[in-house]
Amino acid sequence: MNSIRGSEWRRWDLHFHTPSSYDYADKGITNQQIIDELAKNQISVVAITDHHVIDIARVSELQTLGDTQGVTVLPGIEFLSDARGEEPIHFIAIFGRYVNLNFVWKQLEGNTDIKRIEGEGKQLNEVYCHLLDTIKLIKELGGIVTIHAGKKSNGIENITHALPHGVAQKEDIANAIDVFEMGKETDCVGYNQHVIPYLKNKIGKHIPMIICTDNHKVTEYTVKQNLWIKADTTFEGLKQIIYEPEHRVRIQESEPDFKEDKLVIDCIRFISDNNTFTPEPIYLNKNLNVIIGGKSSGKSIMLYNIAKTLLADKNFFHRENIADKYDFRKDDQRYNFEVKTKGGFSQYLYRDANENSIIPEIKYIPQNYLVKLAEPQQSKKGAALNKIVRELIKEDPNSREIYDRFVSELKVNDRKREQLIDSYFDIKSHIESLRVQLQSKARKEILEQNIKTNTQKVEQLNQSTGMDQAQIDRFNHLQHEQELTNQELGQFRGDIKKVIDYNTEVIGTLIGLQSKHNLVLSSLEHPRIREIFNQKSLDIQKAIAELNEFIRMFETTNADDGSIRLKNATELSALLEFITAKSKQNRSALEPFLNNEAIKRQIETITKSISDDKAALIAIEQLTKEISENQIVLDDIKKQIFLLYRENYELYGKLFTELSSRTLNLESDGLKITGMAKFNFNKFRQSIWGFSDGRTASYNRYSICDEKLEAVSNYDFEKLVTDMEAIFISIVEKGDYALSSRVDKKNALKSVLDDYFFDYWEIEYKGDKLGKMSTGKASFVILMLIVGLSTSKAPILIDQPEDNLDNRSITADLVEYLRNKKLERQIILVTHNPNIVVNADAENIIIANQKGQNESDTSSPYQFDYINGALENTFPLVVEETDLLKSMGIREHIAEIVEGGKEAFMKREEKYGF
Repeated sequence: MNSIRGSEWRRWDLHFHTPSSYDYADKGITNQQIIDELAKNQISVVAITDHHVIDIARVSELQTLGDTQGVTVLPGIEFLSDARGEEPIHFIAIFGRYVNLNFVWKQLEGNTDIKRIEGEGKQLNEVYCHLLDTIKLIKELGGIVTIHAGKKSNGIENITHALPHGVAQKEDIANAIDVFEMGKETDCVGYNQHVIPYLKNKIGKHIPMIICTDNHKVTEYTVKQNLWIKADTTFEGLKQIIYEPEHRVRIQESEPDFKEDKLVIDCIRFISDNNTFTPEPIYLNKNLNVIIGGKSSGKSIMLYNIAKTLLADKNFFHRENIADKYDFRKDDQRYNFEVKTKGGFSQYLYRDANENSIIPEIKYIPQNYLVKLAEPQQSKKGAALNKIVRELIKEDPNSREIYDRFVSELKVNDRKREQLIDSYFDIKSHIESLRVQLQSKARKEILEQNIKTNTQKVEQLNQSTGMDQAQIDRFNHLQHEQELTNQELGQFRGDIKKVIDYNTEVIGTLIGLQSKHNLVLSSLEHPRIREIFNQKSLDIQKAIAELNEFIRMFETTNADDGSIRLKNATELSALLEFITAKSKQNRSALEPFLNNEAIKRQIETITKSISDDKAALIAIEQLTKEISENQIVLDDIKKQIFLLYRENYELYGKLFTELSSRTLNLESDGLKITGMAKFNFNKFRQSIWGFSDGRTASYNRYSICDEKLEAVSNYDFEKLVTDMEAIFISIVEKGDYALSSRVDKKNALKSVLDDYFFDYWEIEYKGDKLGKMSTGKASFVILMLIVGLSTSKAPILIDQPEDNLDNRSITADLVEYLRNKKLERQIILVTHNPNIVVNADAENIIIANQKGQNESDTSSPYQFDYINGALENTFPLVVEETDLLKSMGIREHIAEIVEGGKEAFMKREEKYGF
């Protein structure tokens, strides 16, 4: 029976006896009972292998009954070899369902090398034959041969090493037979580890292993271990395990190649008027589906429609300039396309825009897509490839979290850098303002001399009033106290101004923090997380309340006399009142010493001059100190800016370390991906050219601006930082960097110190770097990346991946890769290459045909028509069949459509002696 989905896994039993066997336990068992029991145990194919007999009538009836319950019955026979040791070797011949059994049986029964042993009981029915001669006859009659193996006493291991040429005899037998039948599953371990590798190396043959029931009483039918064969339920299907022993047969409990139903496309269907497309559903295999056909036969149309129906990223089609490709709706308003998953969900190409895809993670690689990525200079897709690799690495949720955290940290550092640069120029501007103020002051030595001279004049004036020395000392003390009080008042006013300026910034920050806090709180979904956040954020709320209280302490108003007053009664307002009261007290204490009005006015004038000079000296000291302190802060900010620059660079190294595990599994395929921080020299130059005076071209002094450097050029980070610091000094400190008149120094510096680093993923395959590969090889490597890095198990759609690959690369690399990856996820692929179709052992071949596009006419009513089936689906051209797709088997279509298809089949089958 041919499957509507090509080669599928089913349970087979290839060693099964009926009452026609001389040693059958219950001769009264009917053929119906046999079929019922096999169907109940979900056996799809059974080989009837009675001891040296083919009961043609029984086999024929079993086949008819089996057809009604989906059980295919193949004729066979079990032989005993001529005695070797204590037990003869048992081996089995299996033939095709439609073989001429009468002829086969006559040939086997009449063979002179098959002789009966006369005697009583069991021995009367035992038949011994020459092993190799009988196998040769079986092969001539079109059959295949299985032989008992493992630790069976009647198996191949019964030829002991003690016999002369025992090993050679084993090799001769192994060369002649097709399949090992294991007695129990545990025997497979030793064969897989030792026998199979030895034979592959010695005689170049990989013999498949099966396990069967050897049932002699169907009422006690028990399956030892499920034998799974992936094939049509035909003799040609059985032969596939010989051609593909590693991929077509399994001994295990559950069905192999498990894939989730939600991630497998079960069938597709065109919907159209005017017979443009066949309305019949086209069923897909869960492994490798290959679409072939002549030119313009509708191969890519099918693939495109699947992608357009399912792909979540609709912008992909616009980016690749294929958005309007195959638009059949302009001629057929009813045109649509349906995709149905194994899980039973359907989706249409034309549907509500808000309806999400049923398989959004599907991958689509249209024709020439790989080539575009492989030739970045011609297609300008270099950055796109790096982005694809990055997005694939991020596909894993944990990796995405790592990458998103990395980006978040970069952004935080970017904001810090911007703020630091703003602070740098604010402080630098403040220093320049302080220096202007300092330059407006008198010279320090002049002020000191003037203070000394005026102090002496005051003493002389006091003496002239008749004050004694004690009174003069008292006057001088009070005068000094008043100067200190005035100085303290000046400090108070200056500090209040500084704090008010600071508070203005704090208020803005607090408002932003409060808004962000409320935004985060409103976005939290898990109740426990909200509760914890609320509890922990109480400290933030408390801090905000305290900062607001702190701001209120410094709110001021102007008094009637022009002096400042604090609005709120706090410890600061008490301090201000204390200082003001002390000033009044000092002035009152000085009054008695100034009785003479003329002298009083002189003393007041001179005293004010002394006070002003001392205030000027204090201001000079304060300005000098403030300039020095601000310069220290300025130098520290500069240091922080470059420390932050280094920190950003180090974040890339941390990222690559954390994500390294994502690419390790690719190394088994010879593919290596190394993450590294690259510096986008092109972007940097464009930026620096934008703010520089091109006539002077100051940037030519720095190697970092060398036009030979590209985005992926190698560089020395320390040298790069040295250049950055030199440009910083030239722009900000020396001022000898010629800037454009449109740009100020601050914005120029922000451009210089922007983050021009990016995560670059260097790709290497078997020692060759991607950039050094041929286009074809690079295309294959990119395909490996897209498939291998993806954590999704959703289907992948590929249109002609063999483009630009030589045949050796297809055979050695692409075919093997597809054979492995189809076990992990469903693949639907368009190709013209026979090696991909045959040697990748495609489970389902879809033949596409457009009426009028080839030499062979067809009676099919549809412009675009499709048929599908397995590689083993074979029958020669039926001349009477006028519908082209139905006129021959899938294998024959491949041989006719795909150039070299017939040769590919022949090479594969010659390998196994067919």
